[in-house]
Amino acid sequence: MKDRNLLIVMLCLVVIVMSVAFAAFTTKLNINGSASIDSTWKIAFDQDSSSCTGDGNTVSVSESTNATLNISLKNPGDSVTCTLTVKNSGTLDAKLTSIDVTPESNDAPITYTVTPDTGAIATRPTLTKDGGTETIVVTAKYNEEVSTQPDHTSKTVTVRATYVQDLK
Repeated sequence: MKDRNLLIVMLCLVVIVMSVAFAAFTTKLNINGSASIDSTWKIAFDQDSSSCTGDGNTVSVSESTNATLNISLKNPGDSVTCTLTVKNSGTLDAKLTSIDVTPESNDAPITYTVTPDTGAIATRPTLTKDGGTETIVVTAKYNEEVSTQPDHTSKTVTVRATYVQDLK
């Protein structure tokens, strides 16, 4: 009888082990899914809203984050101020991270300043999605202290604004 009980227990254990092994080998996990992003990134200088005022200038703005200013000043003290409008036509908020100006140096006789300057970029508000705008102002000036006529009184300045997604 003792052997018979042992045999029944052994057979039960074999059935349990076989059931667990069968379940482990036949378990199948299928994961099906998809993801899509329905957003657009379109930040560019707005040619229709960008303009220059002053003594002599042209501004060339393309549908990008680059603006080329061809500045030609004739007399000491002449100046030109270009107001460049950046527009966010995309569906994501953006933040200005840098403004790069080429050439970097302020060669006499024409010097220029850019607003906002590098130190003020961190405090700029978010460029909101779907039509938000902000301005970058470039002022060029013919040095009043020039006493002799220089070889060149024109300058081409390229302004590049870099934006990243504002993750708040």
